[in-house]
Amino acid sequence: MQEQPLISIITTYYNSVQLGDFVKSSMKCLQNQTYQNIELICVNDGSTDSTLEDLEYFAKQDSRIKIYTKENQKYAQYSKAYGQEKALGEFIFLFDHDDLIDFDTIEKCYQTFLAHPELDIVTPIVITKFTDGNIKNIHNIYSENTLNKEFEYKQFSGKQLIKDTVGKYDIHIRGLYKSFVFKSHSFNFTEPLLNADEIVERLILEEATLVGSCDAVYTHYIHPDSSAKLLSLKKIDITRTDYLLRRIFKEKGIYEPRKSIFEFVAYKNLVNAIKIFHHFAKKMSSEEKSAQKKRLLESYIELDKETVKSQFSGISKLYNSLLLSNFSLMLWFYKFKN
Repeated sequence: MQEQPLISIITTYYNSVQLGDFVKSSMKCLQNQTYQNIELICVNDGSTDSTLEDLEYFAKQDSRIKIYTKENQKYAQYSKAYGQEKALGEFIFLFDHDDLIDFDTIEKCYQTFLAHPELDIVTPIVITKFTDGNIKNIHNIYSENTLNKEFEYKQFSGKQLIKDTVGKYDIHIRGLYKSFVFKSHSFNFTEPLLNADEIVERLILEEATLVGSCDAVYTHYIHPDSSAKLLSLKKIDITRTDYLLRRIFKEKGIYEPRKSIFEFVAYKNLVNAIKIFHHFAKKMSSEEKSAQKKRLLESYIELDKETVKSQFSGISKLYNSLLLSNFSLMLWFYKFKN
């Protein structure tokens, strides 16, 4: 009987006990996977609560758990990169500490690789839920209307899928990756950004010859008090991400077909970033304020204003055309409207 290959499951933890006792909930679904030959790469990202103690408790009972503690660098990309470097498995699965997977998720993903050896990534069905149990959406790579329909195997090229992330994600993948694909681009991105992982994930996705689905389930939760929902100066980073992604998409020749989607979303992100800039203005040093203002200006300059204006009509078009005509005017306007 052929020996099962090692599968690495990477989970990053930061104050996971304080945020919702997520060490226990994540360990329950990971340790009980029906696929046994796994290593659990647990990156403790400088937690200040009892996260490390909880991880050590579980590690004493299960030798598959490997704990790595690093200094918190304020950006999740660095803890993901740390786990990426430590993973030794032939396949790698990235798991968020506050999510859940069914006990047979890893096994079903692996069995799909055996049935379709041409695949580089296998993704479960992804159900996005609010913490009250209500479902926001369901994805079998692309959006599905219901869980009740019979599962349909789907496969697409990575190059096709990255096209459908231009401007917004039309897909949702939480996959089991062949190691060489997952490690093709480091999460240790060239600059610290709140959502640098969205850039890296796209670059990795493009490396996949084919991506297939299976009928396992990954449940992704939207927590109302998560850091992603909190007002933070780091959210100005999103405009920088748009700036970089626009250039990447143009270089890859996939920008034009979805230019209107991309630019409209980038405009909304810029407006939100300006509001955040004004909200935190009094707390910033003059140097930081100047640096953030420069980033906003760069994003404004790169914005395809004609494409944005074309998506409005009537009074809305006049209003937004006026704001888009001058960066200083836009900055001033949202100082007071904010």
